[in-house]
Amino acid sequence: VHWLRAKALWDRWREEMLLVKLEMDWTCKFFLWKTTQWGEYMQESLEKRLLGHRCYAGRQSQMYSLLAQDAQAAF
Repeated sequence: VHWLRAKALWDRWREEMLLVKLEMDWTCKFFLWKTTQWGEYMQESLEKRLLGHRCYAGRQSQMYSLLAQDAQAAF
């Protein structure tokens, strides 16, 4: 009985580790996608000569880029 409980615990732990790794991969990809998205908004704002919008989009793009770098370095 003890062996079955230990094996079940081990299996749950392995599954949790797999899920955490996948979630961190998804998180990094999300941050990179948001970086690209805000970069496109920044380019559109530049073309439309909306400087305030361009600055905001540039800052958001930079923020998500830094988040992606931090997430990749941490995991």
